[in-house]
Amino acid sequence: MIIKLFTNELSAVYDAPLREMLISNFVITQDTFNDILDNQATIEHRQSDIKETQTTIESKIRVQDENMQQLVNILSDYDVPIQIIDGKVTRTEEGE
Repeated sequence: MIIKLFTNELSAVYDAPLREMLISNFVITQDTFNDILDNQATIEHRQSDIKETQTTIESKIRVQDENMQQLVNILSDYDVPIQIIDGKVTRTEEGE
């Protein structure tokens, strides 16, 4: 989005240097405001990219956790004494 201020419509000001200073100030304000709007759009786009990346990573971690649980279940079926504690596969003593 671009904002256009009507800076050159200051025909009622009869002091030319004052008119030029006011126009200059309006142009600076307009340019700065448009830069802020551009930066806001860039930030919003990058936030969207970050959310997509986060969703992808969470999905991959979920799949990895499911695969690890399946591996532990398979090994448990063969009486391998392991279990998952605090997200880590650990050996257990027989009968635990």
